Amino acid sequence: SKPFVTQVLLYGPKGKTSCFQANVDDGAMVNAIDTRTFNKSASRLRKLVPSSRTLRMANGSLVPSQGVWKGTLKWGSATITTSFEVFDSGGVWKMLIGKPLLEQFGAIHDYALDQITL
Repeated sequence: SKPFVTQVLLYGPKGKTSCFQANVDDGAMVNAIDTRTFNKSASRLRKLVPSSRTLRMANGSLVPSQGVWKGTLKWGSATITTSFEVFDSGGVWKMLIGKPLLEQFGAIHDYALDQITL
């Protein structure tokens, strides 16, 4: 099966926005943005807040967080204030919408139709 991919907007200071392609991963215990992807839009987004987290990848490797982005995200017609850990995914993905954001939205994933309702 294919990963569920969607488009989201992150809002920065003064209403500036950045569009991201995000993989939805209901097994991920954090929301995350790849460092390289974040850096491309960093001038339009809020600065990172320091993080002491180290993230364990699916292959067992440990990757330190570069910081946390906190702000407003829009997905479809829904908007919410949330946070994302920023770390090097090695280019595997650009952004992960994990379980914390799915819970915030009260998302329902219909796997048969491959649709998410917010």
